[in-house]
Amino acid sequence: MGFAPREGLKRHINGDQVTGTQLTFGEHATQSGICSICTKCGLCEIGKRAATGHTLFPEPFGTTQFGAEKVMPGLQDLQIIPELYGPNIIFKKVKVKGKLGGFDVKAPISVAAMGSTIVAHTHGAVLAEGAAKAGIPLVIGENVVATYGKEGLIGRMKPFLDAYDGKGAIIVQCQDHDESIGVGKIAKDNGVHALEVKVGQGAKQGLGGEIKFEGDDKAKKYTEMGYTIIKNPDGSYQRHANPGSLSNDEFRKKLEHFAAYELPLWVKTGLGHGLIDLIKIVDEVNKDLGGVVKNFTVDGFGGGTGMSPWLVMNECSIPSAALFNALDFKPSFDLTLAGGYNSGFDVAKGLMIGANGISMGRPFLIAANKVQNGEKLGAQAIVNYVDSLIEDIQMVGAIEKQTDAKGLVGRKTHLFATSKEVGELFGVSYRPKQVL
Repeated sequence: MGFAPREGLKRHINGDQVTGTQLTFGEHATQSGICSICTKCGLCEIGKRAATGHTLFPEPFGTTQFGAEKVMPGLQDLQIIPELYGPNIIFKKVKVKGKLGGFDVKAPISVAAMGSTIVAHTHGAVLAEGAAKAGIPLVIGENVVATYGKEGLIGRMKPFLDAYDGKGAIIVQCQDHDESIGVGKIAKDNGVHALEVKVGQGAKQGLGGEIKFEGDDKAKKYTEMGYTIIKNPDGSYQRHANPGSLSNDEFRKKLEHFAAYELPLWVKTGLGHGLIDLIKIVDEVNKDLGGVVKNFTVDGFGGGTGMSPWLVMNECSIPSAALFNALDFKPSFDLTLAGGYNSGFDVAKGLMIGANGISMGRPFLIAANKVQNGEKLGAQAIVNYVDSLIEDIQMVGAIEKQTDAKGLVGRKTHLFATSKEVGELFGVSYRPKQVL
């Protein structure tokens, strides 16, 4: 299926501020992204590849977060069709509290897994305290213990636990490297509510977590831990985690291993060929294990807080909401969508597509960094942001004549696709006769 860009190119090609490159005559670029008048100046991505010998990553790493630029259909191409018939509903009375992933929540929203990147760790305490006060789950991502030690992980957990009032949950993500150094046990011993088994993520499914760092001592430490280390021409290093192998038998054993912690389990992956089969095997194993898996997060096209290869971010995923145009059964756990959601109307559309909840990463970091009157708002900014999302969801609930936000789940027939291509991607009608 081909998608025409809304305007201009589908993404910047061969020259982009994200990669620190440029086209001298960009207004006359060819389809390949090479200037139609090429002076061989080498300022473009081709030139940077020639100088470094590496695929290109977004820059600057550490203080920023990044989002894919490629233009493709998304939730903004779906319209919510109001319900005309039903009771009088004042939007502020629409119930949004409920359950997500086995926990009571004030909204069907979670803070997506953010791990060892500098930008995530810098704001980790604010995110945790804010999520607890907002009453939503927060996932601490991979490689935190390897990077910052045991105390680094505990330091990310404690602000949540100190502010916890019975809503939401603090969840620690584990992949192969994490578990080899005892992250699951450290998390349990320090009061974690659940563990998330990581299979992958939307920004780089099939690749492990990556960071850029400096120092020969760190390179040696990470090498001994089993990470793949690459030295950059400028003397800095890249650290790449093992993405792990996946088969039904291996994954069954992995879930059985984590179930032994006697904690609720979440699972996270990016979109990929075989996703429906993976959901089926998790559902099968979950039933055998007595329902220990409570949530399955599918992360799609969007962005990330760290060092995802630029072309992987742009070229290797689709919107996560497309899942519900392929899934033909209801699993024994909640399904949460991630990747490109930032308003309560996005959340409502995700619910209407079929999700039980929505996970967000980058928007929460923007909120955590919010400055007002010269001072950072801190955890209150997270609470404020979630309150705004709740108000959006309440409005959609009233528009749809639903007194409870859970009544929005699966209400796909009240969505309208703005083109045939959008409709085919999401399984939503693009014909007015079918929605009016």
